[in-house]
Amino acid sequence: MNEKKQTLDLRGLTCPEPVIAARRAFDDRTVSLVEALVDDDVCVNNLLRLARSLRASFSSASKKDHFLVTISRSTNPSVVGTTSVIQVDEQVAAAGASAEPVESRVLGCVLFLSKDTLGQGDEEFSRALLNIFLQTTLEAGQHPRAILLMNSGVRLMSPASQARKVLDDFRQAGCEVLACGLCLDYYKLKDEVPRDQITNMFAICEYLFAAEKIIQP
Repeated sequence: MNEKKQTLDLRGLTCPEPVIAARRAFDDRTVSLVEALVDDDVCVNNLLRLARSLRASFSSASKKDHFLVTISRSTNPSVVGTTSVIQVDEQVAAAGASAEPVESRVLGCVLFLSKDTLGQGDEEFSRALLNIFLQTTLEAGQHPRAILLMNSGVRLMSPASQARKVLDDFRQAGCEVLACGLCLDYYKLKDEVPRDQITNMFAICEYLFAAEKIIQP
């Protein structure tokens, strides 16, 4: 079998198109290395998560007005490296180097928050109620493996949100807390959220389909 390299120009694509395009390239088993040009560090981090999922090696480099990401089939899938000068990529890589891909582990319970309220009724009261639910869940020791935030649920990551602190506490307890990048863009919150907590629709689908149980209050 002849192995080959594939170069993808993914600049200008919206989430999750860059990740899907890179995954499709790797579906061709003759492709041993994918080089991708992307616009920003969020795309770099999303492709890093894809590399972890594929058990592939990863590197990234900052260019003048874009980033070059390299993903290659690895004979040592436990090693994920980075050559990027972006500090956030180094943080994500350090966290991801010892982590198993989503599809290879049992996730247990995933908490899926697609809105920033709990139930129907007065919006202010419903937001307070969701915050109480999260605090009670944390204090009761019911820690999900991941909390996924989409649509207006990403508002919970705003520094002005009552729930931001409890979400940080969940993270300190070992729970992954991830927000949809497209949703953060829509609600103009992307600059308010740590880069390593911004994810994409492809990764969210992986988490949901790997979960033993999904709770959506």
